[in-house]
Amino acid sequence: MSAVEVKQDSSKPPVVLLIENDESDVFLFRRALAKTGYVGDLRVVGSATEARAYMENTHPFKDPLYYRQPDLIVSDFRLAGHTALEFLSWLRFQPAIAHIPIVMLSGVASGLNAERLAKIGPKALILKSGDVAELAASLEPHLPRPTT
Repeated sequence: MSAVEVKQDSSKPPVVLLIENDESDVFLFRRALAKTGYVGDLRVVGSATEARAYMENTHPFKDPLYYRQPDLIVSDFRLAGHTALEFLSWLRFQPAIAHIPIVMLSGVASGLNAERLAKIGPKALILKSGDVAELAASLEPHLPRPTT
């Protein structure tokens, strides 16, 4: 199945899709977004499998008006089940959505496959430090802004 192409409504706020399986990190991310003054929607899924379902608008993400295609995907590097790299590799082969920028989050620098990351082309790799201000400062330049 391929991703659903839905024309984005520029009058709606931008959407960030966070793929994160640790509730503490989701909380940290929400606080960092608030600190940046981000004005937009945040959708959170806990796995690469859920992220793919979100992007394809399949169960339980069937409503493409609510589960709009994101303007930015932020993914934890380490996910249960399918890996972030597998999801992002799949995404890059979906013509309707391959353009969506990706920011990877990781708690550790070691073990990252730099060669595969380079092929997928994330916009940035941000190391999680647990510091809200530091995460906010790292995220801020990558966040989508509302169109006027």
